[in-house]
This record gives sequence, structure tokens and C-alpha cells, in this order.
Amino acid sequence: MKTEKQLNALLYAIENYPLIGRTKLMKFVFFVDLFRFNKSGETLLEDEYIRLPNGPVPDIGYSYTDNSNAYLEVTREPYDAERYIYHYTARKTSDRSLFSDEDIELFNVVIETFKEYNTEPISSLTHQFSLWKDTKNGEIIAKENLRLDDYEYDELESFFYYLQAVKFAKALPEYPEIPNEDTVPDEMLHLQFESMDRADE
Repeated sequence: MKTEKQLNALLYAIENYPLIGRTKLMKFVFFVDLFRFNKSGETLLEDEYIRLPNGPVPDIGYSYTDNSNAYLEVTREPYDAERYIYHYTARKTSDRSLFSDEDIELFNVVIETFKEYNTEPISSLTHQFSLWKDTKNGEIIAKENLRLDDYEYDELESFFYYLQAVKFAKALPEYPEIPNEDTVPDEMLHLQFESMDRADE
């Protein structure tokens, strides 16, 4: 079941962010589980995370995104002597019935945030967490270590929800219209200020 859920989450991410690369795809799985664990004490995609230099990597997710399979068509091109750029095409439609509305909302928040950043700040965020700092390279991060302290969780929420808040604020009218009958006349304000000044004497 956990493999099916994760594969369908990967499909969902690719459908909604066709240009997503492998690093962001792996971080998508990680951040979804990190949010969910800190909300409910359980992960959603139920993977094990391996500590690597660029951050935690999901074991199942990593194995299914390396080569083409029944779910994904995977192509890659050389980036430098050691790295490749991965391109993904979904071969199946994601099964959204596996996820709640809250799950889909979380997917969308992570995806929309990823569209605004390159991989460097996303990876850098994972390096601020004790779960990464306190685990040796190549080791599995213990599930209980996904629990963030208050400061770390604030950093997580700020990174992903700041852009949402900015977009919401921009959508608000700059000067909302206020009916004249709801305002205080200038004469009344003047009298109030005068009485306050006298009270301070």
C-alpha cells in the first residue's frame, strides 16, 4: 500500500509540475511526510529516508525514479561529469482516491512553492533540521527524528506558507471602500484628541 500511495503521489506531482526534476521530486515526498508526521505523528507516504549530502532521500521514491517503469517514463541527459538532469512523463493518471482533500491541499502547497525556487534553497532548508545534522551520511533517519522542535517547525511553515500569504495579500483590495456612515467625523476626532491632551495635564 505504501508503494502505491507514494507512486501515485509522484504521479500527482509530475502531472501538476511537468518540469519537476529528480531532486525536487524527492524533496516533495520528504516534505509531505515531514508535514504530516509533525501534524499527526504518522507519515503519509510511509517511506524510509536516507541521509545524503543534499538532504534526506526517500528509499522507495529514489528507486522508482531512476529508470522508466510502468508508472513513469524516465529520460536523462548529462549535466556534468557526475550528474544527470532527469525528465519525467507520467504513464498513468494519479489515483486521487488514495488521498484526502487535506492531502491534496498539502501536495499543492509543496508543489506551488517548489515552482518558485531552484533546488539550492530547498535543499538548504533540510540542512537546518536536526534530523539531517544528527545522522551520518548513508544512514537511515529514524522515524521519530522527523519530529521537529518549535523553531524548526516555524521555519518549515514559513518557507512553504509565506508565498501563499503574499499571494493572498496581493489579492486583497489596497483600499477597501468604507461607507461614510461608518467613519468618525473629523470634528469628533478633534474633540477626542483635545480631551486626551487635557487628561495628561
